[in-house]
Amino acid sequence: MNKNKINAAVLATLIAVTGAFGLSACSSDGNGGSSQVDVSEIDVAEDLQTARQAVEDALAEDPTWAQVMLAGDVKQPTEKYGLLVMPFVKSEAADRVTGTVTITDGKYVIEADSAATGQTWQIDQDGNITEVAE
Repeated sequence: MNKNKINAAVLATLIAVTGAFGLSACSSDGNGGSSQVDVSEIDVAEDLQTARQAVEDALAEDPTWAQVMLAGDVKQPTEKYGLLVMPFVKSEAADRVTGTVTITDGKYVIEADSAATGQTWQIDQDGNITEVAE
């Protein structure tokens, strides 16, 4: 039971940090490109940020992972089939979120499809969210 409390506390902290990161990224006064979209306008942004944080946590433990799986049927990081499986449950805002993330030279992309608009958005390893052009 104590382990569950620790896992819950870690997850809550990750969500809070991810939210703070998102707010600070939105408020920067850098010279971003004109194609940059305000994260608050993207309904699957939280899904993307949470999924990215799960991958970042996996890589923090072992940066040699070539693939990380995101799954809702695990409660804690678990190694299965030669992959690290990280807990992740998508929200109702997303129809789909990338299930297996491939990491090449530290770079990766996670996609999510909006349930409301059908738009596909992606987040990269640096936390940049962009719309996927068809």
